[in-house]
Amino acid sequence: MTPKTAGWISIDSVVVDYLTQSEQSNHKYNKLWNLAFRGMDKLGIGMFYQIRTQKLPVKGNKTVDIPADCIRWNKVGILNSRGEIVVLKQNDKLTNFAANLPDRQTKTEDNTLVDIYNQNPYNFFNFWTGGFFYQLYGAPSGTQVGGYKVSVSDGVILLNEDFAYDYIMLEYQCAPDESQEYSIPLVFREALIAWLAWKDNELSFKGRKLGVPVSELKSNFYNERRHAIAQWNPLDLNQAYQWNLENQRLTVKV
Repeated sequence: MTPKTAGWISIDSVVVDYLTQSEQSNHKYNKLWNLAFRGMDKLGIGMFYQIRTQKLPVKGNKTVDIPADCIRWNKVGILNSRGEIVVLKQNDKLTNFAANLPDRQTKTEDNTLVDIYNQNPYNFFNFWTGGFFYQLYGAPSGTQVGGYKVSVSDGVILLNEDFAYDYIMLEYQCAPDESQEYSIPLVFREALIAWLAWKDNELSFKGRKLGVPVSELKSNFYNERRHAIAQWNPLDLNQAYQWNLENQRLTVKV
């Protein structure tokens, strides 16, 4: 459930505001509630769906089932000693072949080819000091703890053949649930109300008398959308300073 804080408003409040403004009864609430989530996608604020994190088991064929309510994944990784998610490297070279078969590894590995990664596994670990990794002459921080590929058609997350952990942490946006409460930044309220006004009248029967043309309602939505985006997420100097510190590299000037 999204917490109610200053500067945020619930989807329920937006729908009720529109019903009040348009002088309609609550019998259209469910229709408008679903339209509101379509409007969030159109506004580009679908990230305000509920975020869920799950610890999922790795199956014997090095795959993980994608949760049924997953819309979009944000992080795939494992945990470290500080309670942080160490993300895996996305590897689109992993094949979808035999994704759901128990002998997937046998069917997708060809050991007749020479693999330089197996011959010299420390090619990319030149900033390992024996106890931790550090920044050295432009090398990015972090380590490779495994690779993954999301196969939506097969409903699984594919892992590389030498993945050494029996679980992964998956952080994802889950599908809207009418029993839950969702909130959006207050600056998007008028834009979402304009969306509801447009779609509610656009999908109504043709004989309904409108106060304004549907084309004008559509134009009003895009104007409100433009204004809301302009107000949302202004430049934060502290975040910019932190980004600058984290992305500095020690490099040799030629």
